[in-house]
Amino acid sequence: MATSLWHSYFLQTLKPVIYSKLAKPQRFYVFLFLTYQYSIMAETNFQFLEEEFSNFYDRAVKAEQLVVTDPRTSLLYSRMALEEAINWMYANDAELEKPYDESLNSLMMNHEFQTQFNNKLYNELHIIRKAGNLAAHNKYVNDMDSHKSIESLFYFAKWFIKSYAQEPVGTIGIYNFDYIPRTGASILSRKQIEELQKTLDRELDSHQEQLKTKEAERLKLAEENELFQKQIELLQAQIEANKSEANNQDEVQHPRNEAETRKYLIDVALREAGWDLTGVNDKEYKVSFMPKSTNNSETGYVDYVLWDDDGLPLALVEAKKTLESVTKGENQAQLYAYALEKMHGRRPVMYYSNGYEIYLWDDQFYKQSRPVHGFYTKAELQTLMFRRSNRKDIRTEPIDTDISGRFYQMRSIKSIAEHYAGNDKSNGKLIGTNRGALLVLATGTGKTRTSIAFSKLMLECNWAKRILFLADRISLVEQAKRNFVKFLPQHTSVNLLEEKDNPDARIAFSTYKTMMGLIDGSRVEEGRFYGVGHFDLVIVDEAHRSIYKKYQAIFQYFDALFLGLTATPKHNIDKNTYHIFGLPDKSPTDAYTYEEAVENEHLVPYRSIALPTKFLREGIRYSELSEEEKEEFEDEILDGEEATGNEWISSNELNSWLFNKPTAIETLRYVLEYGIRKRGGDELGKTIIFAKNKKHAHFLKEMFLELDKEQFGNDYVKVIAHSEPKSKEFINRFCDEEKDRLPQIVISIDMMDTGIDAPSCVNLVFYKPVKSYTKFWQMIGRGTRLRPDLFGIGKDKTHFLIFDLCQNFEFFDENPEGIENSSQKSLTEVLFSLRLRLAEYLKSDQFKDNQSLHNFRIDLLDGLYGEISSLDVNRFDVKMKLEVVHEFGNKNRELWNHLSKKECKRIEDELAPLVKPKKGDTDLARYYDKLLYDLISKRLETPNNEAFISCFVIPISKVASTSKKLLKKTTIPAVQSKEALIKMPLEESFWKEEGIAHLEKLRKGVRELVKYIDPIDQRYVTTDFQDAILEDKVVVRDMVTEPVKDYISPFQNNIHRLEQLIRENENHITIARIRKGEPITQEELSALESILFNREVTKEAIGNELGTQFNLIQFIISLMGLSAEKVDAAFAKFINDYKLNAIQIQFLDTVKLFLTKNGKIDPSKLYDSPFKNYHNMGIDGVFNEHQADAIFKIVEEFNNRQIEA
Repeated sequence: MATSLWHSYFLQTLKPVIYSKLAKPQRFYVFLFLTYQYSIMAETNFQFLEEEFSNFYDRAVKAEQLVVTDPRTSLLYSRMALEEAINWMYANDAELEKPYDESLNSLMMNHEFQTQFNNKLYNELHIIRKAGNLAAHNKYVNDMDSHKSIESLFYFAKWFIKSYAQEPVGTIGIYNFDYIPRTGASILSRKQIEELQKTLDRELDSHQEQLKTKEAERLKLAEENELFQKQIELLQAQIEANKSEANNQDEVQHPRNEAETRKYLIDVALREAGWDLTGVNDKEYKVSFMPKSTNNSETGYVDYVLWDDDGLPLALVEAKKTLESVTKGENQAQLYAYALEKMHGRRPVMYYSNGYEIYLWDDQFYKQSRPVHGFYTKAELQTLMFRRSNRKDIRTEPIDTDISGRFYQMRSIKSIAEHYAGNDKSNGKLIGTNRGALLVLATGTGKTRTSIAFSKLMLECNWAKRILFLADRISLVEQAKRNFVKFLPQHTSVNLLEEKDNPDARIAFSTYKTMMGLIDGSRVEEGRFYGVGHFDLVIVDEAHRSIYKKYQAIFQYFDALFLGLTATPKHNIDKNTYHIFGLPDKSPTDAYTYEEAVENEHLVPYRSIALPTKFLREGIRYSELSEEEKEEFEDEILDGEEATGNEWISSNELNSWLFNKPTAIETLRYVLEYGIRKRGGDELGKTIIFAKNKKHAHFLKEMFLELDKEQFGNDYVKVIAHSEPKSKEFINRFCDEEKDRLPQIVISIDMMDTGIDAPSCVNLVFYKPVKSYTKFWQMIGRGTRLRPDLFGIGKDKTHFLIFDLCQNFEFFDENPEGIENSSQKSLTEVLFSLRLRLAEYLKSDQFKDNQSLHNFRIDLLDGLYGEISSLDVNRFDVKMKLEVVHEFGNKNRELWNHLSKKECKRIEDELAPLVKPKKGDTDLARYYDKLLYDLISKRLETPNNEAFISCFVIPISKVASTSKKLLKKTTIPAVQSKEALIKMPLEESFWKEEGIAHLEKLRKGVRELVKYIDPIDQRYVTTDFQDAILEDKVVVRDMVTEPVKDYISPFQNNIHRLEQLIRENENHITIARIRKGEPITQEELSALESILFNREVTKEAIGNELGTQFNLIQFIISLMGLSAEKVDAAFAKFINDYKLNAIQIQFLDTVKLFLTKNGKIDPSKLYDSPFKNYHNMGIDGVFNEHQADAIFKIVEEFNNRQIEA
C-alpha cells in the first residue's frame, strides 16, 4: 500500500473505529503499533539500517516520524536509538570494554568509546543525550530540539553503518529534511510518555541480555577455536579500517554550522535555568538607539533577551565566537543594554558567553562583570530588579544587639558591611564592592551569633533572600541550625542532611559533601537542585579547614556573597584561604584574638601543666627494665625470642600499638588529684581527653574503671568517635548546660577537637602530640568559654587547666608556626601528576635515542590524555573547567607531545583534581602504581645498580613485601597464573636489570592482584612496666607570661591589705553593684565597710597613707574597674543610633577599655595617645561634632558617678 493511501486509510477508516470500539489505555498501544506500521512504510533517511540493524532502525524511524508532530516523544526515541546502537557496539566491538557503570552517560564518557569518533561527531552524540534528558525530565522542548537531535542521529547512524556493516554500503548523502512528516498522530500525554519510557527501557534491558548472551557464546567459541579467533581478529582489523574511513567521510560530507552549535549550548544552559525561549522576542530581538558608528541604521539584534512577566527586559545574552575571548562581548552587551533601556525604560542585567564561559554584569550595582557558571532563573532576576529600588545600606542600618551586642561583634558586622558596600564616587550612589569577607574570631567569642546578626541585617536590608550555611561536619551543621532557629525563628530553615528541600526556606544548612551531591543532582520537575543564583549569601564555618581543594568548586559555582568564619589566628591561615575570599594575605576583614578576649573578660585563660613520665619522654629501653619486666618484654613484644639488649620502643610508639598500664594510671591519677573539681569538690569537673587513636581511647577508659570501680562506669566515662554508636547524643549530654548530665569525662578521637561548645569543660588532657598550630588552638578552644555560676551562685569559671603529656607546648615554643598539613590531594591526583612529570622527564635529550623509553613516554601520555578527554562534561566541576578540558582533551592528543612548563602546571593545577578513579579500581592498586612509578623515576635518575639498590632500599622492600604477601594467595587462579612475575622482585638480580621495562611489566601485571592481599591486622600489646611522673620536670605556666610583681612599700601595708580583702570579696553583692555603676545606699556601704575594716585596717589609716580623703567606692572602681556589661550597655545605643563605621567602633572600644579598668577617663585624653592612633586630631578626626558631644556626655556621666561616690 502506498504511503499516502495508508495515511488516508488510517485517518478516514481506522481512527474512528478505534475511538468508538476501544478504551483509552487500549487506544494508546494500538496507536503506537499503527504509528510504527505507518513509519516503516513511509520514506525515511534511515533505510540503510533496516536490513542489518533492525532495532536501531525501528527507533530511529519512530524518532524521525515524530520530529514535528510530537518533538518530546521524538527526542525520547532518538535517545533510545542511540542507546541501542551504543550497547551493540560494546557487545560486538573488541576495542570497547564495558565499564562498571552501564548508564548511557558512562558508556559515552568511556575513553575508548570517545576515540572511535572525530571530535565534532562525538560532541553531537551528547546533543542527542542531553535533549533526550530534557524531554524525559519534562523540561520545555520543541521541534528545533528534535530536528537537531534527529540530524545528529542520522550522521551517527551513517558512521555506524559504514563502520560495522558486513555488506558493502553505498553512498549515503546528507540528511533530507523533506522525509519528516508534517502531520501525524496526536501528541502523547505525560503519563503516556512515562509508559512509553518504561516500555522502551524493558525492551532495551531484554536486548542487552541477548547481546550479553551472544557475546559470551562468541568469546567461548573464540577460546575453543583458534581459526575462529583469527577470523575475529581479521574482522576487527576491517572494522577499524572502516571506522577510520567513516570518520574521514564525516569530516568531509557532514555540513555543520559551529555558530548554531554554540548557540544551542547556550540554549540548553538557559533552559536548565527555566527559560523556554519560545517567545517571538526571545532571540534575535531587534533594538533601536544603537550608535551610528556601529551601524548606519542605528539598529541591532540582541542574541537573547530574557523577559519579565510585565513585558520588561530582565537580562540580555550576547553570544560570542567560541575561539574569541568572551570578554569581547562586554562592549556589545553594554550597547544593547543601553538600547533596551531606551526602548523599555529598564536596564537589563547583561550576560555574555562564548559557549564555554559566561560573564554577568549588573552595572546598576556593580562596576565590574564577573564569571558565573550558569544563568539566573526568572525569579532570581526579578529579585535583582526588586533590589535596585529596595536595597538598604547595610553600613548604616541598626544591628540587633540582642543577638550580637558585644563591641567586637558589632565592629565585625560593620567591617563586613563596609567591605561589601560602597558609594559610587561619581554620584554617591550605593554600590556593591567586594564579594568575599573573612572574620577571625577566637573560639567562644560568638562567630555563629555574629553571622546570625549579619544574616538578619542582610535579609532585612534586601541584600539576601536565601542564605546557605556550610560546614565540614554534621555536628557543626546541626549546632548552627539550632542557633539560627533560636534567634531568627521568623525565617524558615532546612537542614539538607536530614530534610527534603523546602523551596521557601530562607536559610539552608549543609556539609560540603552533601552540597556537592545536590548541585550535581536533578529532580524531574526542576532540573538542577540549586542553580548558580539560588543563594545570595554563603556562610563558610571553620573556614581554616573546610576549604580543601576537592570542595573549591562549590565556591566557584554559586554566584553569591561569601562570608568565612574561623578561629584560627590570622597569621596561621593558609594563603589560599585569603585568596578564595578575595583578600590579601594576612588581611582578614576583621579579627578579635583570644588574648584580646581574655583581657576583655569575654573568654577565660588557661593554665598549662606539662606532665611528663619517663616512658613518655624517653621511650622504653629493654636494658633499663627489671628482670621480670625483661621477661614480659621478650614474651609480649619479641614473641618469645631472646633480646639482644639493645631493643628500644620510642616514645612515639607508646599509645600507637604499645599501651603501658602504669603510665596511664599514674597520669590519670594526677589529673584526678590536681584537676579542677566540681562544686563541692567531690569529683572532677567536666573533662575532655584527646587520645591518639581508637585503641588508645578504649585503653584509657579501662584504666579509669580500674582506678575507682565505685565512681567510674560506662556512663561516667565515654569514648567519643565517629565509629562509636550514638556519639552525637553523648556529646549533647556532655555539653548540656541546662542540667548536669553524664558523661563527666569524654575521651575523644578527633570528633571533639573542634566545633563543640562545652562551657562547663574545665580540664583538657592532651594525650597525643599535635603538630598543627591551627588544630592545637582549636583544641584549646574547647575550654575557653565563660560559664557563670559554675561552682555556685556568683562563683564563675575563671580559668581552665591543660594537662600536656606529649610536650605540645614545648614543641610550639620551638616551632611557633607549627607544621601545617599541606592541602590534601587525592591519591589519584598525586598519581596523575607523577605520571605527567615522568613523561616530561623522558623528553630530555639524554633519552632521545632510546626507542623503548620513547614508547613508554607515549603510553604515559596516551593514558593521561585519555583520562582528560573522558571526563564527564555534565559534572558541574568539569563544566567550570570546560574550556581547558576541551583544550587538552577532544582530538588534541598531539598537544601532549609538546607541553611547555606553563601548560604542565595548568594541567596539574586545573585538570588533575578533576580526574576520578576508574570504577572497580582500588586504593591498593593505585598505591602500588605510585610505588612503582616512583622507583621507575629513581631508576632513570640512578643508572648505577649498586647505588640504586642501596639508596632506595625502603621502597624496594615494600615491593618485595607485597610479592611475599601475594605468594600466600596462589590458590586464587589470577594470582597463580602470574606467580613467576610476582616472584621476580624477590631476587636481587631483578633490581640490577638495566632500564625500566621490567619495572613497568611488574606494575602492569601485579597492580590488579594486590586487592587479594589480606588487610593488615594491627598487633596491639598491653604491658605492665613500672613508670613514674618526672616530678622535677612538671612545669606549670599561665596563658601569658606572669607580670612582674610590684614591691610593696612598708608604708603602704594598709592599702595592700585592703586590696587583698576587696579581691577576696569580689563576688559580694555590694561590690558587684558598685562595679556595675548602680547607686548604693548608705546602709549597704556601711555593711560593706564593716567587712573590710577592722582594728588592723582602718579608714583613717588608709586616708593617711593616700594623703587624701578616702572614698571606698572610688577605691573599688579604680582597683577592680567597672563591669564590661555596664560599659557596653552605655555605648550600645549610641553605636546603633549613629550608625558608626568599624574605625569609630574601634575608637569606642579603646574608650570602654579605659572605663572598664579605671571607672573614669579624663576627656582631654581623647585627643592624646592611643586615640591619636586613629586620627591625628583624636576624637574630632574620627567623629563629627554631634557624635563627639554625645561621647563626652557618656564619659561625663561615668566620671560624675565617681565624684558623687
